Amino acid sequence: MKIFPNIDPTKDSILKSIVFLSIPMMIEMLSQNLFNLVDVYFVSRISYFAMGALVSSSIILMVVYSVFIGIATAAGIYVASSLGAKKPSQAKFYYANAFSMVLVLSGVFTLVLYILLGFILKFINLEGLTRVFAYQYLSVSVLGLIFNFLFSLNNSVLRSNALPSLVVKVMVLTNALNAILDPFFIFCLDLGIKGAAISTIVSLTVGVGFQVMFLGRNGYYFKFVFRKKIISKLFGKGVFASLHLFFRIISMLVLIKLVGSFSQIALSAYSLVIRVYQVLLFLVFGLANASFVIVGQNYGAKLISRIKRSVFLVLLIGLVFVGALDVFIYFLKNPILNVFVDNIGVRKIAFNIIFYYFVSYPFVILATISARSSMALNDTKRPSMINLFNLWFFMLPMAYILSKHYGLNGVWFSIAVSNFTSFFANIVLLILNLERVKNEIVPV
Repeated sequence: MKIFPNIDPTKDSILKSIVFLSIPMMIEMLSQNLFNLVDVYFVSRISYFAMGALVSSSIILMVVYSVFIGIATAAGIYVASSLGAKKPSQAKFYYANAFSMVLVLSGVFTLVLYILLGFILKFINLEGLTRVFAYQYLSVSVLGLIFNFLFSLNNSVLRSNALPSLVVKVMVLTNALNAILDPFFIFCLDLGIKGAAISTIVSLTVGVGFQVMFLGRNGYYFKFVFRKKIISKLFGKGVFASLHLFFRIISMLVLIKLVGSFSQIALSAYSLVIRVYQVLLFLVFGLANASFVIVGQNYGAKLISRIKRSVFLVLLIGLVFVGALDVFIYFLKNPILNVFVDNIGVRKIAFNIIFYYFVSYPFVILATISARSSMALNDTKRPSMINLFNLWFFMLPMAYILSKHYGLNGVWFSIAVSNFTSFFANIVLLILNLERVKNEIVPV
């Protein structure tokens, strides 16, 4: 049974394509956030040190995920453009090569991360019980990295095939399974925070199994294929897509180190706000991924007018819809935070952080959609360079300097300002890419 109709982004109306691609992708991203929040909810019942460790550990894992998300993004770019050009066999060949890359690289990264785990926790300034809990969680999580990586790749390819119902079904299944297994492993088997890691691995393994089944039904095959030319193209696009995320995640680790230098309570508050705002971030990702598919397939079909109209509509919908939810979170911050923490010190700092997120989040919405649309137009390099300079040569130095004079407020202010500069740079880049594409292809 199809929850949403299959869409042809090169033929169906633009509004229909946006609606029936973005809604399931939002549901997918919300399910992913709920997946994470379920972990936070049950782990927070252990202690708020365990909660801080869980969020910090997740960011550490995202550093590694960034490499494979780059491969998944590159595969998505080539699959979408191949399908738009009506070359399905080419799309499947790109996927087979990407699948092989993930299998090989996942083993290498699992080994390296396990060996360096103690050093990494020391580097980001985790101390005491927070560090103990983080080590327990990560020592299990790294063993299931391959399933995380395959899950990301398969989801990217399913999205690029404009198969929203299948993506939603897999996410709902894994989310429900994790919600059931979390309390079982954490409390019933008394495994503590390790139980959360085991629950995640089991849930994702089942999810990958269903993804493979769905992709197989659509003609995709799973075997070791290493065509040098294809691997080179995937690497060429994927490395910058990886760096785009990598620069952001590393900057978050530096921010965690900076915030943690004030107090572990401040770190817990920052970690909690990040989790709460991931609800909005994943909605934005849902819209951005819809734009990625629509723009990518129309780019392959050389339909420039549809590309422009699609980008404009997604930006407008994102600003209105997600912006309204930003206001909702700000005015209901008290009951929302009360669900996750009862420590007065943590809540007081979290209230302050939310204000800075509230005023700058519209810029995050526009910047994220613009960057993703540029990537669909075969430009993964310049969005990553924007991230590098905006985060490492602007936000982090500002946060460090202002923290010396204004404490934590200096850090939160720097984050808000960098959200605006990211928006400005990515909008300009998107306009340049649209002009480039206009000159490349003849309007149809």
